[in-house]
Amino acid sequence: MIKVLIFSKTALENGRGGEISYIELAVGLKKYFNVSIMDTNVLFSKAFLTEEVIHKKLKGVKQIGRFNFATLKILNKVITIPYPWEIIKLYKTIKGYDIIYTSVGNIKINILLIFFGLINRRIKFVIRYNKPLSSENFFSLYNIKINLSILLFSIFKRNFYHHTISKHAKKYLDNFYNPNNVIHIIHGVELKDYQQSETYEKSRDVLKFIYVGHLDDVHKGLGVLINAIRTILEKKSKLPIFFEFCGRGPLEQKISELEAKYPKYVKFHGYVDNDIVHEYYKKSDIFLFTSRREPFGRVLIEALAAKLLIICTKTFGSIEILKGKEFAFFLNKLNTSEIENTIHKVHELWKRNPQKFNKLKESAKRHAIEKYDYSYELKGFIKLINSIIKRC
Repeated sequence: MIKVLIFSKTALENGRGGEISYIELAVGLKKYFNVSIMDTNVLFSKAFLTEEVIHKKLKGVKQIGRFNFATLKILNKVITIPYPWEIIKLYKTIKGYDIIYTSVGNIKINILLIFFGLINRRIKFVIRYNKPLSSENFFSLYNIKINLSILLFSIFKRNFYHHTISKHAKKYLDNFYNPNNVIHIIHGVELKDYQQSETYEKSRDVLKFIYVGHLDDVHKGLGVLINAIRTILEKKSKLPIFFEFCGRGPLEQKISELEAKYPKYVKFHGYVDNDIVHEYYKKSDIFLFTSRREPFGRVLIEALAAKLLIICTKTFGSIEILKGKEFAFFLNKLNTSEIENTIHKVHELWKRNPQKFNKLKESAKRHAIEKYDYSYELKGFIKLINSIIKRC
């Protein structure tokens, strides 16, 4: 039986979309291949998933330990260095597998995988690109790491395949790799929890908005959104609208302050486990997506499946998913006035034409289920793994 190792370059305890998707993929592939999962000790803040919760989510998938880094803090920057004995242990582990699936992040591990591929040509690696391929600052450390990884993989390419979750990334990477080795598989979402009928009625008196994700401005544009909401509430505090926030990040304090000032209009829930986040979506009407760059956007699919209309920035991911859809309201620019005007536009639609508003919500759910159910992603991976083995 084909042996597949899912290798998360960060600790599963982080509980973000990337870690959750690794767990979901491992569980899905378990029925078809001999699958194990491995992670590292790289934790971004406090753990949001306990070992017990991870074990439950894995549904019997075997965990085979983790790759450990030494962590140093120099000038407020965290530097990770792999222990020498961990490198030997990692090679002994992966050489027992046919296919290793991991992400492009962490250039130190990329270099190790390239070296392992050179000394053991039997192992095949599939590298996932689930983050933006560049940042706004051309000379940023992020850009340097991504570009260097792409350069290295383009030179030492015999054992490597590349998985993209967006068509734009596929088109870009085709310039560096053999296009036949760059595979576009959509990022599906397990939608069974969203397909169940609601057991409650949404309020018809208040229009509810929700934001779910990392609470920062650099990548998610949340600082601009907070300013726009504050402006709206200062101007018209009696408007029948309500804003909810789910997540964690550096702007938690600012959201808490907004909630303290406008408790009738703002609610901050903090981190919400992926197993129950659908309940928060379902109680809302509009999803707020203000990312500056996003190759896909898992949260968009979840929101659509919960029958939410979308207010969003024009990222590669949002355009790919939502272009031409009436239930998507694109922001021409990420600024306070544009967000404010779009929120008022959606509010007027809800108020003046509730029948059309509800039809758009039904269309949103239908779009998510017909195109982005996790079953489509799983079929893509089964086909990819089988095709790689046939080529060997």
